Parts: sequence; structure tokens; C-alpha cells
Amino acid sequence: MFKLGEYGEEEASTIADQLKEAGVKVDLKPSISAIMESAVYMEGRASQLRERIDDFTVYDRYIGAIKAALAEGVEAEEFADRYISILDPSWKGKIAEMAQFMEEGSIATEAPSVSPEEMMERATGLLEKLEALQFLDAALELNDIDIEGAEVELGDDPLLRIIVDPESCDLEDELVSSILAVRLEKIVEIKVDELTTPLAKNVDDDFAIEYPEEYYKICSVGMTFERLLEPPQGANKIDVDEFRELLLFEEDMEDFTMMVDGTAVAEDIARTLKKEGVIKIKGDKIAWKK
Repeated sequence: MFKLGEYGEEEASTIADQLKEAGVKVDLKPSISAIMESAVYMEGRASQLRERIDDFTVYDRYIGAIKAALAEGVEAEEFADRYISILDPSWKGKIAEMAQFMEEGSIATEAPSVSPEEMMERATGLLEKLEALQFLDAALELNDIDIEGAEVELGDDPLLRIIVDPESCDLEDELVSSILAVRLEKIVEIKVDELTTPLAKNVDDDFAIEYPEEYYKICSVGMTFERLLEPPQGANKIDVDEFRELLLFEEDMEDFTMMVDGTAVAEDIARTLKKEGVIKIKGDKIAWKK
């Protein structure tokens, strides 16, 4: 069996259903996975952190945006949006452009002057917004702020929590702490039967668009096995080295050339073909039964 990957339960079901409709044999194996994330952070008053962090400017901006949003009396469900908008009024438009870029694989036609490099800069900016949201959550929690409360203020010297680089801080500092977060989640491993992978060409066109990586992975396996179902021209029996050479090839696709190298798994492929009755193996010789 060829391991396609590991997915969430719903996505695995979607992928499997479309492959099955095309005739590909699919095996689903659910399991529990543990995902670990660790971080080092400083927690203390703004005045204390300002003395320890070299460039505190960005955090002063975050504090200012929180205070401004609180002063406006924004509703709780709209607070995070307003906070980010104060930091970057155009953030929603940037997200829309990134979404279109990722969906179409090209720069949005409405903004032809935006280069891929600029789009990467915008992606980096969006990641910074995630940091800003983490800062917001910690500030509200540490300072016991209820956004729905009347006349809520952050204060002049609020408690803050800031993620820091462990290599650039004093780990013995009383304000430094570490956290290890472990999240358990259900994952589903998808495996497909190699000899049915050539049928992946029958999947709905939308599958290749929505799951391009999975589609081309399966195609590469399908092409590999499809060329091995019959003996190479002019030879019904070859040695292992010649068999391995068959697993290195190029295939012209519609818009590109696919290069496939299966030499590292030649023995595994041979065993699969033998099990399915396609070939016979004797010593270092491989012969096709047909």
C-alpha cells in the first residue's frame, strides 16, 4: 500500500470518497496523534518588560491599540477585528488578496502591480497579526478585563506576556517561563492500493485543483506501476539493476514535465508486483508472467 498522508477525519473522508469513485482502492486508518508546541515567554508589568526587551516599540503599538479599542466601547464579538484594524486598517483587504493568490496561484488581476515578493511580505505581515492577537488574549486575561464591562481600562502599567527567543534572553530571569502545550487530535492515515493508482486519472477535475499534491503523488505511483505491468520491450526477463532503471523516468504532463525516481524502493515495488502475480523473482532475475 502507498501512504498518501495523514488528515483530519472530514478531509480524509472527502479525499477517500473521490478516489473510490474513480476506482482506486483506499484504506483508512484512524488514530490519535499528539502535537507538541513549546515556547519561552516573559510575563510581568510593562515597565519590567520594557527594561528587558531591546525593541519594545511594537508592543507599545499593541498596548495603544488595545486602549483605543477599549475606549471606543467596541462589542466583545467585534473587539479583535477592531483591534487589528487600528494596527493595520487595510488588513482585511490583504487577507482577501492572499486568499485569491493562493486559490488561483497567481496575482489578483485587480492588483497587477503586486509581485510575488510583495505578496510574501504581506503574508509575513499577516503572521505578525497572529502575534498581535496572542498579545491581546494574554493582556485581557492577565489584567482580568471583561470587554463587556463599563469603562474598562488597561491601566498605565499592565501585566503582559510576550514570547521571546530563548537564545536571546536570560533563562534565569524571574520573569522568564517555559510552556509545553500538548494537543491530542484524531487523524486518519490514507493508504491506496498501488495497482489501482492508475485509475486516479478518472477522478473529478475538481480533485486535482483542490488536492494537487495528493493528485500528483498518486499519479506518480500510478505511472510507475502502469509501466511495470508489462515487460519492457524486447525482454521478458531482466536483472534487478535493469528493473531499478525502469523506475527512473520522465512523463510529459499538460503544463510541465514530471520526473519520477522510484529507485530507492525498487525491491518493495518488485515484492508488490510478485504478490499480485505480475512477476516472478528468482535470485537477481525478474521475469513477467505474461
